[in-house]
Amino acid sequence: MLFAVCGFAGTANAALITNGNFETGSFAGWNTSQAGGSSLFVAANPGGPTLGSSPISDFYAFAGNQFGPSQNIFWQTFAVPTGLTGLNFSFDYAYQNFANSFVNPNPDTLSHTGISNQQFRVEILTGTAAFDTVNLADIIFTAIQTGPGSPNPQSWVSFSQDIFSAVSPFQGQNLQVRFAQADNQGRFGIGFDNVVLNATTAAVPEPASLALLSLGLAGIGFSRKKKTA
Repeated sequence: MLFAVCGFAGTANAALITNGNFETGSFAGWNTSQAGGSSLFVAANPGGPTLGSSPISDFYAFAGNQFGPSQNIFWQTFAVPTGLTGLNFSFDYAYQNFANSFVNPNPDTLSHTGISNQQFRVEILTGTAAFDTVNLADIIFTAIQTGPGSPNPQSWVSFSQDIFSAVSPFQGQNLQVRFAQADNQGRFGIGFDNVVLNATTAAVPEPASLALLSLGLAGIGFSRKKKTA
C-alpha cells in the first residue's frame, strides 16, 4: 500500500513597511504633507539639539523648526496578508513640546488653524481614509496620542504591540500607518524611526507535499478498487 506524507511549511514572517528606518536618507516609500511654518526632513544622526540621536539607525524622520503654526503628516499604505496570525507594530519616537501644555481640540482635528491644537499621534487607518482624518470610523488602532499629562520632553523610546485583533478583519485589504502632528500653541518637534509592521501568517502545505499527497490518495483509491474487483 502506498502512503503519502504531507509536510507543512512553518509560519511565515513578512515586513510590511518600506524604508521604515529611513536608511535611504529619504522619504522613499512614504507620503508626506506639510502646512504652515515647519520643515520635514530625514535627519542624520546625531540629529538636532532638540531630539538628539535616534537609537541604532543613521537617519530618522523629523518635523520641526517651526516659525509658526503647522501641520505635519507622514503616512504609508501597506497590504494586510491573508492567513494572518499576528501583526506586531513597533517604532521609536521622540518629541519636545515648547508650548506650556498639550491640547486636544474638541471637536478633534489635525488643523493648525482656528481652534487650539498641540498634539502628536500615531495610528493605523483604513485604506481609503484621508491622510488627515480624525473620524473614529477611519481609525483602526491608536498607538500614541499626546494629551494633558503626557511626558515632555519625551526622549527616544520604543513602542511595540501586537495589533492582530485590530487588523484581523482587514485581511487581504490595504491599510495605512500614519504619524501626525499639529501645533499652534508653540514650537513642537517630533522624530520617529525604525517603523516595523511584522506579520505572521499560518502554515500552509508546501507545493511538493500537496503533489505527494495527491499521488498518495490516488494510490489508495487504486488499491481499494483492486480489492473490490
